[in-house]
Amino acid sequence: MAYASLAGVPPVYGMYSSFFASTVYMFFGTAMHISIGVFAVASLMVGACKLRMLPDHDDISGNSTSILGEGVGVMEFTSALTLVVGVVQIIFGVLRLGFLTTYLSDPLVSGFTTGSAAHVMVSQLNKVLGVKLPRHEGMGMLVRMVRDLILSIGSANITAVIISVAGILFLDLGRTYINPRVKRFSPVPPPLELILVIIGVILSVTLDLHERYHIAIVNTIPRGFPMPAVPNTSLVPHLITDGIAIAVICYMFVMSMGKLFAKKHKYKTDATQEFYAVGIMSIASSFFPVYPVGASLSRSSVCEMSGANTQLYTIFSSTLLLTVILVLGPFLEPLPMCILACIVIVSLKSLFLQVKELPRYWRISKYDFAIWLVACLTTIFMDVTKGLIISIVFALLTIVLREQWPKFTATHVDEIPPQHVPEGVSVLKFESPLHFANVTLFIDKISDLIASSNAEALLSGKAIIVDCSAMAYVDSMGLDALKELNSDAQKHDVTLLYCGLNEAVLNVIENDEIFRKAIPKSILRSSVNDGLLYLSTLQNV
Repeated sequence: MAYASLAGVPPVYGMYSSFFASTVYMFFGTAMHISIGVFAVASLMVGACKLRMLPDHDDISGNSTSILGEGVGVMEFTSALTLVVGVVQIIFGVLRLGFLTTYLSDPLVSGFTTGSAAHVMVSQLNKVLGVKLPRHEGMGMLVRMVRDLILSIGSANITAVIISVAGILFLDLGRTYINPRVKRFSPVPPPLELILVIIGVILSVTLDLHERYHIAIVNTIPRGFPMPAVPNTSLVPHLITDGIAIAVICYMFVMSMGKLFAKKHKYKTDATQEFYAVGIMSIASSFFPVYPVGASLSRSSVCEMSGANTQLYTIFSSTLLLTVILVLGPFLEPLPMCILACIVIVSLKSLFLQVKELPRYWRISKYDFAIWLVACLTTIFMDVTKGLIISIVFALLTIVLREQWPKFTATHVDEIPPQHVPEGVSVLKFESPLHFANVTLFIDKISDLIASSNAEALLSGKAIIVDCSAMAYVDSMGLDALKELNSDAQKHDVTLLYCGLNEAVLNVIENDEIFRKAIPKSILRSSVNDGLLYLSTLQNV
């Protein structure tokens, strides 16, 4: 219910979404321990899409109109969006594109979810303050929302603020101090959120918070089971872009959670089958008032700690959800919305703590550090969908940059196992494949060494060994570079050896008749030590 309010849909949609999706996934998924249902990032993306496509005229800024046309309701919008997400996931499964998630690196996901958490928290603060604010979209939407919140502090509902602060403290302190103590006796943590909801309902009814203190409440929750309806396919063309982004995010969370628990419990998940599973799940659910869902780490952890070993545990959780939908829904109608906001805000704590990973990324890889920052900042200062797209593009760009400017490692002879080494031999390791993007750098580096003015002093033996053991492959321009450098070395009376070439590179060389004629086999050595022995033999001769 809390995440449904974040998505801008009726709270009961959160229960419907979790019920139908988890029930269908149980039959098709390969991840045994994940809990399928609504989660913060997808809810936020759905909310942003709804604001743009189907604005609520009581809750927007400016003169916005519905892109989807007049008469389109929330149920039609969410069902059509869920259908698009499911179809996209099925198509990705047919094309076997599960490997694409490997480009969603840990720094990217961490930075993106941290930036998304900022959006989620700010979107809930108006409920904490008990004020109604216009929602924004587009560039700088978060900044404008923060500005509106600051300006509205003077008109905040003190009762809502007190309830919210108390609720946040209850949940946070409970997780920090109570849960560890309970864990000694029971693997299942106490249901703090449920306890808070019960307290909130009791206080709301007892003190008449809605009428006396103007506290916003959940209000009407439909009774009974929703009837299925065919999604409005005429809305599909308008929702494709958002649908693709949400489909990737939902799959990413399902797969990452699935891999986490599969590794821990020593079983395998199938990336392609997971695309089919979440796709079928979304398409089947789209006939009901739902919105796209994925996997939640916190709920999945609870299921695992409870001893669940297969998706059959879904029968139990779905039965509880169905009971709430059919019977207990009306009892939640007096629940203050600020209580739901408290639950969402506290659940974001672990996402914000991901910022502690930055020092480690800085020490390990400046590229990973940059990916995290770009993912986080673009998500914060633009919006979630654009932040995801820019983050992926930037991450791919870093791969190009790493390949274009590879490392050259100067290896001293005394670091190599003892051999009879001719004096002055230089060993240089090229730590990358050799291709069109970095071939110029490779040529410049070796050419400068060959033709340097102090070559005699540097290389009294006039020999250069290029350690190519890290050269995974070579393209046509790379082969041309090897030939060009050998010719240049001969002109300067320098012996140039390429050592440690792997079988794939040697096969490429074997298939190039021009290269075989231009380069003697003697300069291709199996290892650096083999090259040193060869130079020693030449010196003796």
